[in-house]
Amino acid sequence: MKFVKEIKNYFNFLKLQKKNKKKTIFFYSESANYRNYLIEILSKLDTSKFKIIYFTSEEADKLKLDNIDTFFIGKGLIRIIFFTFLKCDLMVMTVTDLNNFEIKKSRNCKNYLYVFHSLMSVFKGYNKNAFDNYDIIFTNGEYQKKELQIMENAYNLKKKLICNIGYTYIEHLQKITNKEKSDNKILFAPSWVNQKNDLIEKYGKKIIFELLKINEVILRPHPQSLIKSKKEINSIIEEFKFNSKLIFNNKIDKIDALDMSSILVTDNGGMAMEYYILYNRPIICINYIDKIHNKDYKLLGLETLEDKFKKEFTKIIDIKDIGSIKEISLKYLDNFKFDQIKLNSFLAENGVILNKASDNGCKKISEILA
Repeated sequence: MKFVKEIKNYFNFLKLQKKNKKKTIFFYSESANYRNYLIEILSKLDTSKFKIIYFTSEEADKLKLDNIDTFFIGKGLIRIIFFTFLKCDLMVMTVTDLNNFEIKKSRNCKNYLYVFHSLMSVFKGYNKNAFDNYDIIFTNGEYQKKELQIMENAYNLKKKLICNIGYTYIEHLQKITNKEKSDNKILFAPSWVNQKNDLIEKYGKKIIFELLKINEVILRPHPQSLIKSKKEINSIIEEFKFNSKLIFNNKIDKIDALDMSSILVTDNGGMAMEYYILYNRPIICINYIDKIHNKDYKLLGLETLEDKFKKEFTKIIDIKDIGSIKEISLKYLDNFKFDQIKLNSFLAENGVILNKASDNGCKKISEILA
């Protein structure tokens, strides 16, 4: 039973912690899907200097790194107990809304550090208080740092230590990306929003039906959609179960689906930016429901990085034009030209850091715990 394993792991962790004399750095991930956002920092920290332990809520998440212990703590009672009585020098996570929902802060953890799992701006696609209970934020670049500082002032939020280290996840993706595997499949990867009738729920079947007229389609839902929109996704799978041209991809920690695609069809979120940076391939963005998780974002008078990117680098089509997506896509593919100079300028203007992010992060952690 999972619960028995969780209890056993928790007591094994307590025994290990009693023996430890080093400063402690804990990493927590909800699943293997999210582990890869932390792995570049996790794998480079000095284990001779720090005691590093990785905790996961997914039993199948088997981290194999020298001198780093891994404990499965599940998503129920043991996780609640673990976080309530946690004692460490630093806890590193990529979980938003710390202390706002199930995962609570411990008085005995000196610092909580947030690492971003997206290039998105911070003030629109996340809840207003999503990062407020963290002590330290590792930002992907100057744009996020400025946004967080503006939010702190505008909403009277707690001041945090904000460090521009860069986007560590892009390092991981660069290591495993294989652009040579492309075989002209269409990648349909809608984002998620915390309201009913988002793109995959309302128009998923219709969009897939139209895209299948062009070529094979890979459906890759957002990890949160696999939970929130489970019923609708299962309905899509049932609808097309006899159509071999539709491939369902729910292994978000694997990127074969991206490798094999020649074009991305999406709506909102940060995946479009990653796809363009890594693969230099065309993107179609469907204009439907905006991803707004902070209803007060307009008070800041800012435009998000993802909205700027969408306007400059993607083909935007309205939801009412879905019936013409075949013609629009084929024409766009014929005329598409990747522009590296324009991309470099966009990244530089917004202060996005893509190089040596994990090195920057490890250095900063060592400074914080010195």
